[in-house]
Amino acid sequence: MAINATDFLAALEEIEATKGISKETILQFLEESLIKAYRKQLGGDDANVRASIDPEKGTIELCQVKDVVKEVEDDFLQISVEDANALDSKKKYKAGDEFIIEAPIDELRKATAMSVKSMLKQKFAEAEKSILYETFKDKIVTIITGKVEKVDERGVSVNIVKTSVFLPKKELIGDERFIVGETIKIYVDDVANGTKGAHIVVTRSKEGFLKCLLAEEISEIYDGTVQIKAIAREAGERSKVAVYSKDPTIDPAGACIGSNGGRIQKVVSQLGNGGINKEKIDIIGYSENTALFIMEALKPARVLGAVVDEANKHAIAIVNDDSFSLAIGRRG
Repeated sequence: MAINATDFLAALEEIEATKGISKETILQFLEESLIKAYRKQLGGDDANVRASIDPEKGTIELCQVKDVVKEVEDDFLQISVEDANALDSKKKYKAGDEFIIEAPIDELRKATAMSVKSMLKQKFAEAEKSILYETFKDKIVTIITGKVEKVDERGVSVNIVKTSVFLPKKELIGDERFIVGETIKIYVDDVANGTKGAHIVVTRSKEGFLKCLLAEEISEIYDGTVQIKAIAREAGERSKVAVYSKDPTIDPAGACIGSNGGRIQKVVSQLGNGGINKEKIDIIGYSENTALFIMEALKPARVLGAVVDEANKHAIAIVNDDSFSLAIGRRG
């Protein structure tokens, strides 16, 4: 069957550009779908069917192949020497040859054409999911930027690199709101490649999002001079970040807070979207001494002491009555 080569190549290039699937892969998908659908039309999955597409010449060839034999044992896969020569007198067949039965594409049944279309659609979907996984598997635990394309009561759909991801409402920061077309930063928490294809898990409420923002704004964290040892976060309300430095000349908490709190305020300004009440961030010094670390972590409450049971991972912090509400935090 002849087709318009120019139009066919243009269609291949358009699919390649929009879906990220190479022309070679598209041709392979089309050939595989034609073979599978024609086998179904013939009535047997074991039929020897071949398909060949030449986009430069604009030709599509589809055929069934039978083995030429002296004695036929399976007439679905074989043909006798006598019958082959009777059907095609232009060639003298002998045992061991192949007998080609051409299948004009324009004479395929409507059901077969629909089957080809369905299989192609499925193959494209699988390929897109595979490309999605390969594209984003190296972006796990990083922040990416996208554009809001849809907002509803369930969450936000974000367009990123030729695809969309869904940011559930519970993964937003507090009660932040976005509008269509707005730029948004999201954290890639995981990329799962399961039976249903690739699934990108994104969030703004997890500790990882805050950790990445801190690394973006604070050079000492980015270069490893200051390490983030732990983060406890209640998105939209308060986070506590424990920091540490092996360099005794560096104050890790001070480096993160910055002059007049300038550095940490740059981070805070990115937590929430236009709300008046921004998430508060407490930067605390990490200590390998568990009791000291607990006392530091409970600031601004003034802790009189801490009794630690390391074996059972249990501790009791002692505070004055006037520091009790600060120590347990909002809602306890």
